[in-house]
Amino acid sequence: MKVLLIKPETVGIFALTAQVDHEPLEMEYLYTVIKFLGHEAVIYDRRHDLTSLKKKLRKVKPDVVCMTGYITQEPLIKNLTKAVKRYDSKIRVVLGGSHVEINYRNFYDSDADYLYHLSGLKNFALLMLYLSGEKKDLPLEDIKGICYRKDGEWIFNDKEVESPADLPVPDRSYLYANLKRYGYLKFRPLALVKNSYSCPNACTFCYCTNRNGGAYRCRNVEHLVEEIASLDVPNVHITDDNFLVSREYLQEFIRLIKEKNIQKKFLIYGRADFIAENEDIMKELAEIGLSLVMVGLEATDDKELDSYNKHATVWHNEECVRILSENNIICAGLFIVHQDMDKKDFKDLYKWIASRPIIPTVSVFTPMQGAANYKEYEKNLVSKDIRKQDLFHCILKPKHMSVFAFTMQYYKMSLKLAFHNRKAELYKTIGIKDFLFVIKTLCIQFRRIFIL
Repeated sequence: MKVLLIKPETVGIFALTAQVDHEPLEMEYLYTVIKFLGHEAVIYDRRHDLTSLKKKLRKVKPDVVCMTGYITQEPLIKNLTKAVKRYDSKIRVVLGGSHVEINYRNFYDSDADYLYHLSGLKNFALLMLYLSGEKKDLPLEDIKGICYRKDGEWIFNDKEVESPADLPVPDRSYLYANLKRYGYLKFRPLALVKNSYSCPNACTFCYCTNRNGGAYRCRNVEHLVEEIASLDVPNVHITDDNFLVSREYLQEFIRLIKEKNIQKKFLIYGRADFIAENEDIMKELAEIGLSLVMVGLEATDDKELDSYNKHATVWHNEECVRILSENNIICAGLFIVHQDMDKKDFKDLYKWIASRPIIPTVSVFTPMQGAANYKEYEKNLVSKDIRKQDLFHCILKPKHMSVFAFTMQYYKMSLKLAFHNRKAELYKTIGIKDFLFVIKTLCIQFRRIFIL
């Protein structure tokens, strides 16, 4: 059996930069499973591979196409699925990924044959065995975490709680063949490491906490360090939504990294309250290579932080910034602008960020489908275009100005912050070639309007 693994092209503002581009780890995992089962798989990363879908299908001649994507890519995924079926209706199409896992019903109107709504791969392997004909006697209703059609109706099979401990070590031959493509600003080449499912916290704006049935599960620290040690890259991004969960886990992580003399730079996500309350751990992490923490500071007001169910305070934020700075760890601060803000609020937020050693990413408050707060705001959305749930569009009516005026205030502040940090160490790799890349990307996107 031949399987084509499609990573759709990026949509939205991040399509215009090559500075943040991660390896297609989810496809490498699928590739590993399919290869282990004795079948052939081909990764088709449309962010970089300019081959048209039709030509790729003609060359690979797949029996099955698997595709993953994020919430903003939903229309694109449906269009690609339709194009696959138009090329050859006998090709079975399986859709998965974080968006399908949480919002699988959105794809009931697609041309897909199967929807895979789990984080793990055990049941994916069973589905591949079924599709290859090796498990013809396996009833589809016995495969957990899939949706499939029966008599013209979609059938939903229950989810199950899984553990990332069951994941195989991914075959990274694709990454090593394309090392120059993948990195995070100056950290390149960069590999991703999957260490947990879901998140132990419950921020109302985040739907990651609902993955894996809302159950947080984490790998054994020894297995995590073994995988990191095996990577032939200088930079590693541990992709946990929050890696800073347990002092004991981190102490063992630090001990093993030192014991194995691993010399790498680490990028992680973490919470401000943990950093503020565990200065000693952060110092030790810095000593073993922690170089950047993407931390959800979100706001500069305790009341607003409470509204996000952050269980953190402005004091935590201030201490977090100080501790990271004193240990030469880049604070990639994540902030939210909300629709109750007026012009003064935007100015105050800019002053607060600009006066501190923070490399910020500012997002617009977005009730994202699948998050805890989505139902609360659904009736008040000014746009239900799912492509605008990218954290860069205003999809709720602002209180003090028009949507257009709010958007202008947001982009004005974002551009001022970018200019303020233009000489930051993190951005030192950005040059004229990156502006040329924007032109190239626009040409590619225009071309793909006509040729999928």
